Amino acid sequence: MSIVQILLSTYNGEKYLEEQLDSLLAQDYPSLEILIRDDGSTDGTRAILDKYSKRFPNIKLIYGQNLGVVKSFFELLKLASSEVGYIAFCDQDDVWMKDKVSRAVNILEQQSQNIPLLYCSRLVLVDESLHVIGQTKTPKKCPSFENALVQNIATGCTIVINKASKQLLAKEFPTVTGMHDWWIYLVISAFGKVIYDPVPKILYRQHSSNIIGHKKSSIARWTKRINRFLNKGDLYLITEQAIEFKRIFGSILPNEKKKILNRFINGRKNFWDRLYYSLSSDVYRHSVVDDIILKLLIIMNRV
Repeated sequence: MSIVQILLSTYNGEKYLEEQLDSLLAQDYPSLEILIRDDGSTDGTRAILDKYSKRFPNIKLIYGQNLGVVKSFFELLKLASSEVGYIAFCDQDDVWMKDKVSRAVNILEQQSQNIPLLYCSRLVLVDESLHVIGQTKTPKKCPSFENALVQNIATGCTIVINKASKQLLAKEFPTVTGMHDWWIYLVISAFGKVIYDPVPKILYRQHSSNIIGHKKSSIARWTKRINRFLNKGDLYLITEQAIEFKRIFGSILPNEKKKILNRFINGRKNFWDRLYYSLSSDVYRHSVVDDIILKLLIIMNRV
């Protein structure tokens, strides 16, 4: 049976951390290692981690300086074992259903291990007290490189990758990217296979201090879209991330995807180029509204 190593980055997460750790330890998959890097917490997080690591020998701790969530996860990926079969990513404030890992491994085991693989899934949205408030939507199209250039659908805490993915990602870590999960989705979609599971196996807690929350109200969703339209925000990183991806992986990218990438980066130099590109390009977001906004932003040279 393949060993699964769970990578968990913590930072001032004392409020929900024990529930998260308990759900990891309650997994029905028997071969688990948990590698935790604390990103310079100043609350009681480290005391909780010390307590659990003393009780459970499969928990290993790394105490580091504050790097921020993205660099902290990349640091964990650097330190992850090259001997394990799969690597899973974990946030500090959710709850995993007991068969979360076993379901992911079972799905991945049905694929060829010679190519990079990424498993990700839908989420059950819960409030701070774990009351269910909804589920994330399942993408209408299959995961793809054309989508990964402009949108992330692989939420970090659902991601499980195989050994080939780890080796590919370790080639070089980016200096410019959105979140770590978006980078992973982009890389694996270019060279391997991404599997999106419509069955959720995580209770994804919504609260004021989590890294990325899902707004449940229509007003909140539209406000977020309008803010993206008026302010560059994450959209500003799209082109910068693509340029960084080309710097690291451009020389080994398959020709078809190289053409898509080069056109995305270089095919928008003036208004008429941008208009033509927005009407003819293969890149897309899954929501019709978000895709329209993306095209408008491209025309306005805001991406």
